[in-house]
Amino acid sequence: MKIEKYVTMLIMALMFIVGATFAFAVIPGEAYISDAADLGEYILQSPDTITAEAGNISQANVDANMSTYRWAGLVGNVTGSIILGDANEDVMFEWSAVGNLVFASQSATVTWTALADAAPATVVSAYTYLTTGMSDAYDTTFTEAAENIGSNIFTTLTSDFALTWNNESTPTWKTYSLTDGSAIVFAGLVSEDGTDYAGNTIDYQIILPEDGTAGNIVTQTYNLWIELE
Repeated sequence: MKIEKYVTMLIMALMFIVGATFAFAVIPGEAYISDAADLGEYILQSPDTITAEAGNISQANVDANMSTYRWAGLVGNVTGSIILGDANEDVMFEWSAVGNLVFASQSATVTWTALADAAPATVVSAYTYLTTGMSDAYDTTFTEAAENIGSNIFTTLTSDFALTWNNESTPTWKTYSLTDGSAIVFAGLVSEDGTDYAGNTIDYQIILPEDGTAGNIVTQTYNLWIELE
């Protein structure tokens, strides 16, 4: 009887360990960044001119484009593997994988099991320069109705989203806004070998808040994760 009891306890312990391992495994992988480059800012250098003559009234209908003070873009490719291994980084098996979602947050720690749609007020509270009333505010950018983002590691994860363009000015690339109740997390849907805003072949394209208002030149640091499949 004692042997049967010990065997039962051992089986239960093994089930707990395996179950805990599975629970821990269902989180995105930390991203390693390569080929990082600043692609510059949209600035038109040469203004048009008009000739003013004393005693005369001139008409000038003006049209202009200017760079946003509130958002930054991020584009790139996604590679990676799905690993069966242990905490010592010893690998038993490895599968070649493709990307599903890229996550970005200024917080280095995210409670992934608590991740949910971020209400506009929540995002604006964290990034006050995105407040309503500005042309490039949060509510004029994330205008698409909430949808299931298609994550394989969450039963259901819905979010509203912003659409950014490919090089044909077609709304193509999705950026979702999420929160775990503390951290704000932006997620981009991966589209392997897609076309970015400039016509380059890439896998993801997202936008992130960055405050350049009132001459602010302080940059923001984002942590990146990848969900593979």
